[in-house]
Amino acid sequence: MKTILTIIFTIAVTTGFCQITKMVQVKDQTFQMNGVQNGQPVEKMTKVFGLTINYETGELNGVVNLVDIDLLNKNRESSSDPEEDALKIRGFLPLNDILYNEQNQRTYTVELELRIKDFTVTSLFNFDIVYAKNTLVDFHNVRATSNVNLLDFKVEDLNGFEPDVTVILMFQMLRFEQ
Repeated sequence: MKTILTIIFTIAVTTGFCQITKMVQVKDQTFQMNGVQNGQPVEKMTKVFGLTINYETGELNGVVNLVDIDLLNKNRESSSDPEEDALKIRGFLPLNDILYNEQNQRTYTVELELRIKDFTVTSLFNFDIVYAKNTLVDFHNVRATSNVNLLDFKVEDLNGFEPDVTVILMFQMLRFEQ
């Protein structure tokens, strides 16, 4: 009886350690906004926008400090309430299709919500995804682009920006197999 229990325990432990665990990580995040400010074409960019993706639901969330990218008011100090200076990004990606589709290039159209203060604007983003694989990691280079009108957010001072801008999200998703 002891021998049978030992064999069952050994098989259970070995099976638990031999299972493949898949993990996904977001790296190299960049938020970019292209537009015209004071009559000149500009690119406002930050690598700090806290992009997260829930790998069970595909929910994407990001937050951009608009003072840091010089959108709200020139030379304005950040508000004591970070919500006052934030652009929040939220939506859902078809994550299983993205992660497990091994075509080299794919395009998805995904609806994301952009929110500044109490004003939410829904915008269609074109997600261009390039897939690459090496022996340890699957890479998904993602570039999502949408045209947005800043007046839809009821921002009082556009800091010299013309209202029509292009919002670009760039990041890399890595899937590891262990």
